[in-house]
Amino acid sequence: MQWIDKQRLRRETLAGTFLNLGSATAVEIAAGVGFDWLLIDLEHGSGSLADLRGMLLACRAGNAAPVVRLRSVDPDTVKFVMDSGAAGVMFPFVSSADEARKAVRCMKYPPLGRRGVAGVIRATDYGRNWQQYFEEANDKSLVIVQIETPEAVAAAEEIAAVEGVDVLFVGPLDLSVNLGHPADFGHPDVANAFQYVVDCCERQGKSAGILTKNGFIRQHKEQGFRLLAFGSDSGAILSGMQNDLTELRS
Repeated sequence: MQWIDKQRLRRETLAGTFLNLGSATAVEIAAGVGFDWLLIDLEHGSGSLADLRGMLLACRAGNAAPVVRLRSVDPDTVKFVMDSGAAGVMFPFVSSADEARKAVRCMKYPPLGRRGVAGVIRATDYGRNWQQYFEEANDKSLVIVQIETPEAVAAAEEIAAVEGVDVLFVGPLDLSVNLGHPADFGHPDVANAFQYVVDCCERQGKSAGILTKNGFIRQHKEQGFRLLAFGSDSGAILSGMQNDLTELRS
């Protein structure tokens, strides 16, 4: 299993990117680049659960840990994703401690949660490493909850205090829109909300993450965000093609 090293996550900045094309080829390319983690986006991305196994297999092109973002906190979907070999799950629009606890229950085996146990699954190398996986999955699987609303910011301390939650991941665009400052990531209300989430994580011994932007990478690192993502596969293709066209037209 390609788990995320949680000790590194507490000390260092781990670099990742979003993969929203639903393409195993794009995942394979990203995995070979050398990212620490990859976000396979099944919330806003083009891929589906039917595409997931191929994308997870493509992660073996490198050492990046695969995290899957879902559309909601759904136990059956979480079970399929984790059994398929994901290192963690990102849950969008978590705005309360109760919602965070539900996410944890979906992710963890008893007694910490209610995830169903199976032996012959991809995550256990089809049964060959069942005992090892079962013993380490509760500790090593990553539970990421997204902070995307004013209510979530207000509850960030309580959410960070939930046992089993590892990362509070700011969704900057949604949060800026919901704070009334669409895409204005430098607005004091938005920046202060970001910092408050980081501070809550620090107090509760958890990590903060964010999808960062050009011009904000250093600031977000200095603020204390540890699980950083930048860009996406679709964005990289678009910018690359635009640059190619510019060269051809020049």
